[in-house]
Amino acid sequence: MTLNYQRILVAVNKSAGADRALEKAVATAKRNHARLDILRVIDINSLQYKAGGQTVIDGQGIYDIEQSNEEFLTELREKILRNDGLEPEQVFVHLRFGNPRTVILDDFQPEYHNDLLVIGGTEMSLFKRMLAGSVTSYVPRAAQCDVLITKK
Repeated sequence: MTLNYQRILVAVNKSAGADRALEKAVATAKRNHARLDILRVIDINSLQYKAGGQTVIDGQGIYDIEQSNEEFLTELREKILRNDGLEPEQVFVHLRFGNPRTVILDDFQPEYHNDLLVIGGTEMSLFKRMLAGSVTSYVPRAAQCDVLITKK
């Protein structure tokens, strides 16, 4: 059975797992002549508070984070276009703010009609996954499309 994906979504977060996911997504997009959506979700809630509930990030901090990530995504797209043989009309980068689970599954994927979601395997310890959960453990259960989770 051959699967022919046309709209691939890969979530990136500057981790080794996300790098592996991006490699698989690029290869799949190339093989299928598909659109590749590269999504970076910034969870401001995880950046905003430290012990004691004091705010450690302000509007300028959010702006700086946005600019840094826009630059990261632009460079990533240029690298893919230069090195991986995809055409400019195939590769799109997106930056969103919010809860990664909600943004990926409830907002982005339904809006862009992605038929494959590629994510990196979690690098959290078992304790952290039990305490906080992870996007990687949640997504396959809730996704409305095929999901590929890359391993180490």
